[in-house]
Amino acid sequence: MGSVLKAFEVLEVFERKWRPLGVTELARETGQPKSSLHRVLSTLVHAGVLEQNEQGLYGLTLKLWRIGSLALAEVDLVQVAFPFLEDLCRATDETIHLAVLEPGGGVVYLSKVESPRSIRVQTQVGRVTPSWCTATGRMLLAHDPSQRDRVLAGPMARLTPDTETDPERLRRIIDKVAEDGVAVTKGENNPEMGGIAAPIRDHTGAVVAALGLGVPAFRMDAPLIERCAAQVVRTAAEISRALNYRPVDGE
Repeated sequence: MGSVLKAFEVLEVFERKWRPLGVTELARETGQPKSSLHRVLSTLVHAGVLEQNEQGLYGLTLKLWRIGSLALAEVDLVQVAFPFLEDLCRATDETIHLAVLEPGGGVVYLSKVESPRSIRVQTQVGRVTPSWCTATGRMLLAHDPSQRDRVLAGPMARLTPDTETDPERLRRIIDKVAEDGVAVTKGENNPEMGGIAAPIRDHTGAVVAALGLGVPAFRMDAPLIERCAAQVVRTAAEISRALNYRPVDGE
């Protein structure tokens, strides 16, 4: 039983950090001696849960996601939202995502409907992507102040020449996202991709997910942004109503 608990302690560090980690940092975070930690890590690698890169750092594989994804069929959010994702994909011909924040502050796609176009945004369900430079991430951070502060206080990589990494400018951008109810990014996470996102609320009014549209940057001109933003916002509102969200007057 002790070994199992130690293994979960290690996995929970990755849940918080969402990046490759070395033995020294894992030992510090878990409080486990390096001697026993090496055995735990070796077991997790052998089980296919972790992998070790050329720098000697450990990272999560998708094995746990594949196991956990079996439970997604029972998650109301995914079940309720999926038909709306399909409708939005048909209306826009672009790739549509349902995204949430994971505990470390990254964005995870729970579900997607891929564009039928030959040139389209291609993403992977279950993969963690940065939140500070994606439309879905900024939308979710706009409604989660603690995660926003945590992300903006940490290192933020410049992934493309257009990636905004200045914390104060990002704070203003995210505040504007909250005010506008829509987020738009272009070429910040990937130079060839852009995104548009809107919030999904549950019956309490809390933002529980973001609806995102991914589009190749070369197609992302002002008319497309205006047209698709309206469609994304409208569809996110429809999903929210399906989750029994009822806005009060003035919202």
